[in-house]
Amino acid sequence: MHLALLSNHRDVIPQLANIWLEVLGKIWVPQVSFTDVVTRLKTHLNSQSLPLCIVAFDGEKPIGCAALRVTDGIRPELTPWLASLIVDPAYQRRNIGRLLIDAIKQKARYLGFETLYLLTFDATLPDFYERIGFKNIGADTLVGLPVTVMGYIAEYESYAII
Repeated sequence: MHLALLSNHRDVIPQLANIWLEVLGKIWVPQVSFTDVVTRLKTHLNSQSLPLCIVAFDGEKPIGCAALRVTDGIRPELTPWLASLIVDPAYQRRNIGRLLIDAIKQKARYLGFETLYLLTFDATLPDFYERIGFKNIGADTLVGLPVTVMGYIAEYESYAII
């Protein structure tokens, strides 16, 4: 398994869109189409500015991704956001999500951000995020659904360049 920037692998956007729809779309935002996801991912083809996306691969097969965005649809005063964390269901529970989160943390730090935010629709996930350093900073709504908003402050962490 290895990680790489989406900007270097734009050909995997359709596969990532399918994973996104399976993992997030059909459960939380069924109104979002395949074309919508592809269009959104195409805006994440940056490497040194936001938005960007980091992809997890098993060989040449994309198996997940995570995005770093200026905003994620709520609280525009908070930036940047870890967003669209997805892992193919066949690869879940193998620490891939954690590796993607760590890569996004490192990339955010490298780009000069000391704070990182995320939101989750899934009420079972805040405990996971707290175990890896995020703090619950409140509740909000997105597309009419309740979300938990969390924040992370990078203190004394080293970073690598992806």
